[in-house]
Amino acid sequence: MERKKINFPNRRDLRLGEIFLRWGVIDKKTLDEALKIHRLTKKRIGEILVEKGVITEIQIVEALAQEYHLPKINLSTEEIDQRLLNRFPYRVLRKYNILPVRIENETLIVATNDPLNVSALQELRYISGYRTRPVLATLKDIEMCLNKYYGPLRSAEEAIKEIVSEGEKAKGGSGEELSLKDLEVAAQEAPVIKLVNSIIAEAVKQEVSDIHFEPQRSNLRLRFRIDGVLYEKMVIPKELQPAVISRIKIISGMDIAERRKPQDGRMRLNFGKNKIFDVRVSTLPDIFGEKVVLRLLNKESIILPLEKLGMDNKELKWVHNLIWQPYGMILVTGPTGSGKTTTLYSILNILNDATRNIVTVEDPVEYELDGINQTSINIRAGYTFPTAIRHILRQDPDVIMIGEIRDLETADISIQAALTGHLVFSTLHTNNSPGAITRLLNMNVEPFLISSAVIGVFAQRLVRKLCPRCKIEYPAPQEVKERIGEFFPSLTTEELTLAKPGGCEDCYQIGYSGRTGVFEILVVSDKLRQLILKRAGELEIANLALSQGMQTLQASGIKKAVEKVTSLEEVMRVTFIEKI
Repeated sequence: MERKKINFPNRRDLRLGEIFLRWGVIDKKTLDEALKIHRLTKKRIGEILVEKGVITEIQIVEALAQEYHLPKINLSTEEIDQRLLNRFPYRVLRKYNILPVRIENETLIVATNDPLNVSALQELRYISGYRTRPVLATLKDIEMCLNKYYGPLRSAEEAIKEIVSEGEKAKGGSGEELSLKDLEVAAQEAPVIKLVNSIIAEAVKQEVSDIHFEPQRSNLRLRFRIDGVLYEKMVIPKELQPAVISRIKIISGMDIAERRKPQDGRMRLNFGKNKIFDVRVSTLPDIFGEKVVLRLLNKESIILPLEKLGMDNKELKWVHNLIWQPYGMILVTGPTGSGKTTTLYSILNILNDATRNIVTVEDPVEYELDGINQTSINIRAGYTFPTAIRHILRQDPDVIMIGEIRDLETADISIQAALTGHLVFSTLHTNNSPGAITRLLNMNVEPFLISSAVIGVFAQRLVRKLCPRCKIEYPAPQEVKERIGEFFPSLTTEELTLAKPGGCEDCYQIGYSGRTGVFEILVVSDKLRQLILKRAGELEIANLALSQGMQTLQASGIKKAVEKVTSLEEVMRVTFIEKI
């Protein structure tokens, strides 16, 4: 067997066939026959001997374990962290039939049935940055784990193999060498369709919010955003990039010949049982080709009852009181991807009945809502937020939802709408609720307009929920108890326990499953209006709001950690709370 070998101290480097020959498991004739097959097929000696029925996989593991004093591992009882596997491309693990198991003392433990293959261990060391140490497992067990953790992508891998084997590779790096006809033909080939469909289907299965196709110098990287975190799923050969990107552009209604400018497209996917997805597609020219992102929008997940968003009873009561006001402005704040649109759509769904004319202006419309009038701005055509709002006000609206307040003109006309008998909802990008007030002041909106129009502000973030099946409870350290006690003085922390992520099949070994909101609800009281009129700063507004019962984002997150809905580490990551 032509193979590079590991140097083990005080041991001779023996090939597998020679080990079995020396042990008397096989004879010289059997080994010679296996070597002939190896030279013809490039199959490994161990694989050939197993196929011939001369030895078993377990015998291979036992022989290597004794010969090189290597530990064995039972992968069927081993829990492997999906987050660890996400660091390694599937193609690399499949190529060498190896499996990263865990990290111990800055060393990556790798399950293999061929510890003599230095190239495999070196590649994992290069990818991870850790030293590697092999442990022995049967090929069957390794393949079982690869199928278990990466199985959903096997259809995509099979499609890639089919394309390559049939010579259906697209030519060129970023697609510039292909004619329009070549792209159209390649994108409509069955294996390419199977590849794209398999990727999208798996994304739906894993409840992915965004699919990223990212051109690299030598390949096309595929990543999924799950519960707000990106995970690498597979690497697609570079030569398939033009066909894959063109296929996505075709089904989303884009111009496949245009590769120098960004494009936006849409598609609708029906997975049965009323599981319909609207998919928003965006392309961006990149130095290595076109980058494509698919945003998956599921009506079931984007329109939720308020009770399912993560608010506690007090916050729910405040929100219900605010949204049933006849007029005024309610702002929802937070960074991109913090769930603002879901909150607004859920509120609009409550207000949506035959007695109200509800109109939204968005950039773009995220999801089509039955019974609600929706319009998208078009800046190139001069149809901006202010222009849209002016025309909406001539449409006899009761409720107006404005996608985002970006400038003084939009802010002024939105506030005027709120002051003339309309209930107005909009969003701002601020870190907290009091910051929304000071942001409007910094836009040069008059304080008397803000104090008269704004009736409430909701700041929010999304935290990942611990998987209920595998979360691990542990006693809170003393310093953590003391810090939590500062947020909740009335809480008894003596026997406080928290929870952290584990990992199981239900959550794809991540330890988290789904997300929930943490909120900071500011109700504008008469006293707060007086502060706004005085152009008070963010801290002064926050202190008064806290004295009137507002709960900060950090406190809301810690409360969910205490309730074991999420982990303390997740709260710290999302709310930027100082280390506890």
